[in-house]
Amino acid sequence: MTRSRALLGIAGTVVAVGAALALHPAAGAAGGLQPGTAYGWGGNTFGQAGAGVQTNQYNSPQQTVLPDGVVQLQSGGRASYARFADGRLLSWGYNLNAALGSGSTTVTTRYAPAPVVGIGGTGILTDVVDVSVHMESAIAAVLADGTVVAWGSNMNRQLGDGSTANVRAYPERVLTAPDTPLTGVVDVESGWEVTYALMADGTVTAWGSVKCDGTLSGVTQYAAPVPGLTDIRQIAVAGGVALFRRGDGAVFSCGGTGRALGRPYGPENTPTSPYTPAQVTNLGPGSDVADISISSAVTALTGDGRVYLWGENTQNQLTPLGVSGGLTVPTELVQPAGEPKIIDVDNDNSPMTYAVRADGSILVWGYNQFGMAGIGTTAALVNTPTVVSLPGRAFASVAASNWTVLAVTVPAA
Repeated sequence: MTRSRALLGIAGTVVAVGAALALHPAAGAAGGLQPGTAYGWGGNTFGQAGAGVQTNQYNSPQQTVLPDGVVQLQSGGRASYARFADGRLLSWGYNLNAALGSGSTTVTTRYAPAPVVGIGGTGILTDVVDVSVHMESAIAAVLADGTVVAWGSNMNRQLGDGSTANVRAYPERVLTAPDTPLTGVVDVESGWEVTYALMADGTVTAWGSVKCDGTLSGVTQYAAPVPGLTDIRQIAVAGGVALFRRGDGAVFSCGGTGRALGRPYGPENTPTSPYTPAQVTNLGPGSDVADISISSAVTALTGDGRVYLWGENTQNQLTPLGVSGGLTVPTELVQPAGEPKIIDVDNDNSPMTYAVRADGSILVWGYNQFGMAGIGTTAALVNTPTVVSLPGRAFASVAASNWTVLAVTVPAA
């Protein structure tokens, strides 16, 4: 899964669909809404880094062949996506499970970005205001009218339209019942088997293999409300675990039994009621959490630039804390005094963690698979947060997944 890009602010309010979303303080400069130039690095076996050619990997950021004006990038592991301010959505990379939305189910590689086809496979998709992808599972996009369309894998009915087809090569609307489109959506977050939608009233709707409704039974073929969640401003999903950031800064979790839930283990070495949303320990109301991102480990950013980490340490994402094992309780990352403030974080379904800083640079740490650190080296581990910068450019947002990183950049101040 990849992170909620349309971050709704702690102090802000949920606004009407189609209007500009109220961003949290950190997202004003780094929320991916500044049109810019796209760069990519890391794995590129299927051209997913966007350079227009096939190579094994890039160990440092490379400018993509995308035109300028990108406002949102999404890395899906082997397929990638770029959204523009005019509502266009381009895709490129590997078409496994019809991930490219090209209208074809043929498993092939496309190195040149091209438009996603329109609803029903006719024309091209327009009016896209948000997109989310998790590997080659279902890809979901919010349209300007507050509806959602989806395409790709449907093995767990994560297309949300009641269809029993295992794959669909073009977008169709997500439904709440036969012939009844889901409406009022401001953001989507795709997981491997499930998709969550943030509604304009701050509630959450989900479809597919939903594991936050108190049960583990079956799948939800149509979009249905997730109980117990109100005033939600952001969703993050990976590995079955879902996180929900509430307007008062509290974070809730559900969907799995791993340490990423951020809850103490009980007598049976599992959290209590892991499939029902419950509050993450040590991040209560007033905690000022402004951004969350999740892979096997979780990164949480507060409005004043503090970073908290927890979860599994299988990819060395917690090593900067000086620990070797996992953590169930969010623990603050000590930052050197005088360093630029961190304003955005991303580690969605990625072995690396990325922290965008106010000076336009980023900090990276974790497992440097396929050169994902972007520091020009193939060293396997980056255990200390390390600076990546581009001469004359500033990073505005970063989107990572598995082996590949994409970033929107703007001219340096």
